[in-house]
Amino acid sequence: MSNEDSFAGNEIRLYCSLVVAFALLLFPSFGYGADLIKPRVLVIATYETGKDRGDVPGELQYWVEREHLDQAIKVQGIDHPILTNGKGLYAMISGTTSRSALQIMALAMDPRFDLRQTYFLLSGIGGADPHQVTVASAVWIRQIVDGDPAFEIDSRETPASWPYGTIALGATEPGKVPANVDSAPAAGVSDDGAGGVGRIVYNLNPSLVDWAYQLTKAVKLPDDEALAAQRLRFKDFPEAQLKPSVLEGDSLGTDHFWHGAIMTRWAEDWVRLYTRGSGSLAVSDCEDQGIVLAIQQLDKLGRIDAKRLLVLRTTSNFVMPPPGVSAEKSLFDNLASSPGYLPALDANYRVGSVVVSAILQNWDQYKNQVP
Repeated sequence: MSNEDSFAGNEIRLYCSLVVAFALLLFPSFGYGADLIKPRVLVIATYETGKDRGDVPGELQYWVEREHLDQAIKVQGIDHPILTNGKGLYAMISGTTSRSALQIMALAMDPRFDLRQTYFLLSGIGGADPHQVTVASAVWIRQIVDGDPAFEIDSRETPASWPYGTIALGATEPGKVPANVDSAPAAGVSDDGAGGVGRIVYNLNPSLVDWAYQLTKAVKLPDDEALAAQRLRFKDFPEAQLKPSVLEGDSLGTDHFWHGAIMTRWAEDWVRLYTRGSGSLAVSDCEDQGIVLAIQQLDKLGRIDAKRLLVLRTTSNFVMPPPGVSAEKSLFDNLASSPGYLPALDANYRVGSVVVSAILQNWDQYKNQVP
């Protein structure tokens, strides 16, 4: 099977699965009843490494331990039970890559749940672009850019004048996107502006994102000697040498875990080009593009309010090596042991919990009025 056939096959399987999910959502038996589970806030973690408590943590564990999420609800189609403390806060594991969309859809299909007034907090780690962010920082995401729909040529076969071999679908060379790509719609509004592959850029609700940022911008984040030593290695990157902080920025979601200076140049260009210069890469990850697609489709079905979605990405590693280190060594060193991993997980809870608490404590106000 050719690369093109494989890409098309994967896309078809994904969209067929979504179509089946949509059909089930519309089936009459999925009407809203009187005794419904109505989460006020749903934290979405994309993975857990082992147990939910007491071992090496993934994205869910600190939420479970610190918010006492001791009650479990089994949901068909979701690998890990939904957890709650019985006080309006719920949490789930979506799974990684854009496949995470399917478990979001499965939750919305469950007739026991009413998610129409639920606030969603995607709480995850990602890679920091050292031109913009340092490791162990917390980034409230403004725009999500999908990096998957692309042509790609192996770097050993690209023309000498090309900086990399990844090209926008509909373009014929790097550094360009199709002329018919429109600006990203507002949160909750979707249209096809990418030449038949669907939307590429998703704007989150700017007033909600800024509200979350203002609430948390002064939160003190973990720092230590290992992080400081890592920052010093990026001597030509002023932003990378700063201490961890809370900020706003844009994310690039791709199914493949990429790394290195050349790939970083591609990612920066991709975000800049598709946002028409309004955005710049801060964080890379593997799930934002899938989850936001599911949320916006569910919004169109009246199942979810997309204006209530927040994405908080904390940076566990840099997306490229420091000067003098090969991409290969940097990638596998980061996978084996990154000094930013545990601080990033801690930072995500520290920052995210402030917003969660504000929503829960002021539910009478925020139930019907999004900040």
